[in-house]
Amino acid sequence: MFHIPLTSLREHFGEIDIYLFDQLLKGRVTKGMKLLDAGCGNGRNIKYLMQSGVKVYGADASAEAIAQVKQMAAALAPTLPSTNFVIADLASLPFPDQTFDFVACSAVLHFARNIDHFNNMIQELWRVLDDGGTLFCRFSTTIGMEGKLHLLGDGHYQMPHGPSWFLANEEMIQKLEQTLNAERLEPLKTVLVEQERSMTTWVLRK
Repeated sequence: MFHIPLTSLREHFGEIDIYLFDQLLKGRVTKGMKLLDAGCGNGRNIKYLMQSGVKVYGADASAEAIAQVKQMAAALAPTLPSTNFVIADLASLPFPDQTFDFVACSAVLHFARNIDHFNNMIQELWRVLDDGGTLFCRFSTTIGMEGKLHLLGDGHYQMPHGPSWFLANEEMIQKLEQTLNAERLEPLKTVLVEQERSMTTWVLRK
C-alpha cells in the first residue's frame, strides 16, 4: 500500500480547499478531465491537480495571480500550455461553451459587485461546463447568519472582520438551480466561522 508520510501531506497536496479535496475523494475529478479553477488566485487549489494528470485551466481577475500560476505550472506541469491560464472576470470567461468536465469556484462569488454580477458569474460557470459535468462553489452566504449582519444595500453586507461582501441567500441559490435546470449533487453545507461569516458549499451536476 502507498503511504504518504504525515510530514509531507502539505508538500503533496498543497493548501487545497478541504471541501474541494472532498470532491476528489468522491471521484468527481479524475485523470484526463478538463478542470477550470475559476478565481484561481495563486493556484493553491490546483497545485496537486497539475501533477495528477488533470488538464487544469485557471481564470482570475488579477494579472499578478495568473503570472504566479503560469510560473508554477511551468515548473510542475510543463506540458500544460500557458494559455490555459487567463486574466478574466468570471462574468465573461474566454472559453467556448461546454469546455470543462469540472468547474471549481472557491471563495470568490461573495466578491460580486451586485446581484447581476453574481448571477452573470454563475451563468458563465455553467455555460463553460459540459453536460454531465460538476460545478463546485464555496462562498459566503447569509445562511445561518440571518439578522446578524448589517445590510448596506444591493446585496452587500458589512462583515464583522471589516470588508463588505455580497451575500446570496438560500432562496437565491434555489432559484438559480431552477433557472439552470441543475441537479444538486449534495445538500447545501454551511459552516459558521465564529459567528463572523458563513461559508456554503454548493455542488451541482449539469
